[in-house]
Amino acid sequence: MPRRILLLGTAMLVFLTPDAFAQACPDAKLKRSLTIVGGYVVLEVAVIALRHDEWWTTPSTEFHVDTKASPALQQDRLLHAWVGYQVSQLGALAWDWACFSPVAAGWLGAALGVAVQLPKEIGDGLHEGKGFDVADFAYSTAGAVLPALHRTWPATRSVLYKVNYWPSEEFRTSGDDLPQLSNDYAGMRFFLALNPGRMPGGAGWWPDWLGVAWGHSVDHWITAAPNHQWYFTTDLNFRGIPIKAKWWHSVATVLDQFHVPMPGIKLYQGEVTFGLF
Repeated sequence: MPRRILLLGTAMLVFLTPDAFAQACPDAKLKRSLTIVGGYVVLEVAVIALRHDEWWTTPSTEFHVDTKASPALQQDRLLHAWVGYQVSQLGALAWDWACFSPVAAGWLGAALGVAVQLPKEIGDGLHEGKGFDVADFAYSTAGAVLPALHRTWPATRSVLYKVNYWPSEEFRTSGDDLPQLSNDYAGMRFFLALNPGRMPGGAGWWPDWLGVAWGHSVDHWITAAPNHQWYFTTDLNFRGIPIKAKWWHSVATVLDQFHVPMPGIKLYQGEVTFGLF
């Protein structure tokens, strides 16, 4: 899944011609919009062609819906949400470049965040042993909508969706095909962060750079049945650090996609652990 984000950015760069860059808004609106749509179509066709035999190893069947439980206690669906969240942000920047208003670009970016994962789900719905996973699609949609809400209602900008990753023992020692880097769920921690410093007017007496986060992970999912790992930690809001350099905001925006280990607690099988999570 994360490779799709890189492919999306690459496809956009390939299709941005010098003529399109040279044109000023709003004259370039149609051409740039077609560039984005064309890049999306080419990307999806290429990804499906490259991974078709890996994704769909069972015979085709009539379209059906999947009602199976998550194989990793929702970790896979939280990954769907994070991919939707990232593509939505990249998509919004692309639609900004295509001369749409900030709010319109945000919602068009959300549509792109949903659309990027939709063909895979439809393909699953047409193959035996799989099915269109409604829960996966719902998580993808939720993740894609959050950046659009940030642009529509500024107060929501204090809510961020972050990830932290370190290769799990299961991934490092497994000699089988699974888990792969893209589904090493035990190595992934997903956090819903609240950063008051991102609200209009700042955080008041609260430090702009400090937030709190609620996170989830699992201990494994291939070698044994997974168990929940819950986290409640402080969170670093890079955009709240008072660095005045012009380049800092762009760097901080990228860093704020990730949760760096901060003091907090972990709840695991009835035990509470204090540490950096």
